[in-house]
Amino acid sequence: MRQPYRRFAHVLLAVTLLLGSLTACGPFKFGPQASTPTSTVPAVPPPVGDPVFATPIFDPNPPASLHLTLGNPSGAVANPAQPTNYLIIRDQYALAYNRDRGIPTWVSWHLAASDLGPTARYTGSFITDTSLPDGWPRVVHADYNNSGYDRGHMTPSADRTASDANNEATFILTNVLPQAPAINRGPWEQFEAYARTLADQGNELYIVAGSAGSQGTLAGGKLTIPAATWKLMLVLPAATGADVARITAQTPVLAVWMPNTVGVDAQPWASYATTVRCLEERTGLQFLTTLPPAVQIALKGQGCDGTAPTAAVAPAVAPTSAAIAITKIEYDPPGDDLAGEYVLLRNDGGSAADLTGWTLRDQANTTYTFPAFTLAAGAEVKVWVKVGTNDAGNLYWGRGQSVWNNTGDTATLSDAAGAVVAQSQYQN
Repeated sequence: MRQPYRRFAHVLLAVTLLLGSLTACGPFKFGPQASTPTSTVPAVPPPVGDPVFATPIFDPNPPASLHLTLGNPSGAVANPAQPTNYLIIRDQYALAYNRDRGIPTWVSWHLAASDLGPTARYTGSFITDTSLPDGWPRVVHADYNNSGYDRGHMTPSADRTASDANNEATFILTNVLPQAPAINRGPWEQFEAYARTLADQGNELYIVAGSAGSQGTLAGGKLTIPAATWKLMLVLPAATGADVARITAQTPVLAVWMPNTVGVDAQPWASYATTVRCLEERTGLQFLTTLPPAVQIALKGQGCDGTAPTAAVAPAVAPTSAAIAITKIEYDPPGDDLAGEYVLLRNDGGSAADLTGWTLRDQANTTYTFPAFTLAAGAEVKVWVKVGTNDAGNLYWGRGQSVWNNTGDTATLSDAAGAVVAQSQYQN
């Protein structure tokens, strides 16, 4: 029988202490370098679509890439007929490339301590992306020469130091865009370093960065100089299990929007803090789309004007959360533990309860996220650990190993916004 993860508890404590001042709904303060955001960011026309987002898009089936675990922000596809939204997936990152701008719209990657190693920074010229469709213009190293702009990595070189191949891949020019030295070597680099600090401390991060707007071009119009660059990162304590299932409304999310101009280095990175929802409004992209809508709303925070979303995703039925109770934990069944483990829930309220997006977790934070499911008034449902086919009275975690410790454990049931609804503890 699996025992609780002591190391996870230590990591969770560390990230809680480190990120204790973070809220997902607005600008934040971090350590001695942070200050109250003071920057004024010019409005930038969004490069993709129109601002929407009162109701989040929910796509639980992202492309098969670790780097797209939290979604494909623009719905990019690997089809030459979509030259302004062309999907590229590599072992090191995924991105949406815009042929007409010569730069990525967004780049997405996963960062963990295992990505950081002893490999030295690649010293050759930046690399032309020969994987692009035939006939497309291709950016070359010399297109940046004497331009006054840095070749600004989206997935940083220092995030991929576990091998030479991984580091070299960050120098492919579809992962690069023109950045003013003041941002690339200033607050942008500080934010990159902060992400690696979090990874070194036992966390894993999902990061998306990209560009918006235009303030001219390089290389005869082949290469757009963005008016701003932006980044968001979601921070999870490193642990086993499906990462999406471990994300709740309390998961730390950081977001910044930085003008791509001279003088931006006068402020630390935290001065450019914003919200995920504001990034969506400015760019026309959709983030975190594989998360349940209620969790998305909680993590994305307020819009650029400080207002909350105007149309939250309301459950089809809405009894009081406290009506759902944990009535039994079958933690040591006869025979095989995996085959027999379940948690029994009962709806003691007077109306049906929509449990879509709710979570059930043990004290090691192994988490089950409920699918679209409604529990009728007075009804019960067993949440089995094993694989099975869901029905009105049985839901299946789909795990290959048991969850509930024979020696003692705690079951915590939370609603889709992350609020604890019920908790049950046992000791043997």
